[in-house]
Amino acid sequence: MFHHISRSYRKFWERQTAERNNMSLLVDTFFTTNANGHGGDHRTAQIAELIGKANLEITPFSRTLLKSAQSRSIAALKAVLDPATWQFIAKHHLKINSAFRSIAFCGFQRQLYQRVLQQHTGTKVLIWEATKNYVAPFVAAEQHFKVIAFPHNLEALVPDQGAIFENFETEVQALVKADWVFCISREEEWLLRTKGANAHYLPYYPPQLVLERFLKVRAARQNMTNDRFLIHGNAKNPPTRNGMIEQIEWLKKARETFPFEVDIVGYGTEMLKEYCESADFVVHGSVTPEQLQAFLTSAKAALIHQVPTSGALTRIPELLIAGIPVIANRNASRSTSDYAGVYQYDDWIELTELMSRSLKCPEMLDRPVAHEKRVIDCLQACTSPS
Repeated sequence: MFHHISRSYRKFWERQTAERNNMSLLVDTFFTTNANGHGGDHRTAQIAELIGKANLEITPFSRTLLKSAQSRSIAALKAVLDPATWQFIAKHHLKINSAFRSIAFCGFQRQLYQRVLQQHTGTKVLIWEATKNYVAPFVAAEQHFKVIAFPHNLEALVPDQGAIFENFETEVQALVKADWVFCISREEEWLLRTKGANAHYLPYYPPQLVLERFLKVRAARQNMTNDRFLIHGNAKNPPTRNGMIEQIEWLKKARETFPFEVDIVGYGTEMLKEYCESADFVVHGSVTPEQLQAFLTSAKAALIHQVPTSGALTRIPELLIAGIPVIANRNASRSTSDYAGVYQYDDWIELTELMSRSLKCPEMLDRPVAHEKRVIDCLQACTSPS
């Protein structure tokens, strides 16, 4: 009898494990779900949270890393010499240039996606965040996978970032190939729809652990004197750094009209010291999560300024939830201009006027419930038996 119960229990466990595996999605992302990470990590965590709400499991995409120059060169040569690479390009009419590097990248990524998708034992759905790898939806279609894309940016519109992609046309061609595309901005949703993509809007809203941290800041700010402006960002990122440099030059002009103090914090911001001659512009460089929380708690307002690029689409919602007014130029504030607590400017004169105001605590940002439900419904529809 004992053996009979053991066999029955083992079969039950095997059946439960198989069912869980069958409901596991293959998630292809460059980022983690680290609550103390950057905006890319937080967006990935938001997506993972929605997958959990759909009662689905995650299988991470296992990416091959070639660490030596020799191994990369050998892999590139093999990819170019492989007839399947050229057949793949011709079959899907891929709009890539004829340079060795481009052909090698396409061929290597085709081999990688083909192998990982074939080995996946869960449901045939690819959550595609790593949209720099434009070959993914074409390989997925050959493997009969459904593709749900969550582009963090339109990569071709982000300057000087070193991403490996062909051009805007290639990127759009790949996103159109996906079954669903959930965009982080209204502008990208509109643009991709005009090209034929099944695009929808999923605004960023912090995942639970990140949300809790910013709510603590909001509560702490009620008992603090907020008298210093805050600039926060990753200055190692070229578009962010260029925006910060232009912002500092505009702030120097504003400083001639009324006194104020600015704290500049974030990874790589040490390189901005040469632009900050005034003692009222204090560059702190990289800070710990605890130190950042202190800066957020004491900030009068956050100043965000970008050259034309992808916008501050994760940072602004987080700052508003923390109860911090945001003064941003229109490049940075796209898709958030209707949020309470966002103040937009086009030149240094408008920036100066906004900084001189007494800005109240923003209203709590509403959770985008309808947009989240659309994603959850999509996930469940794509994984339900046909």
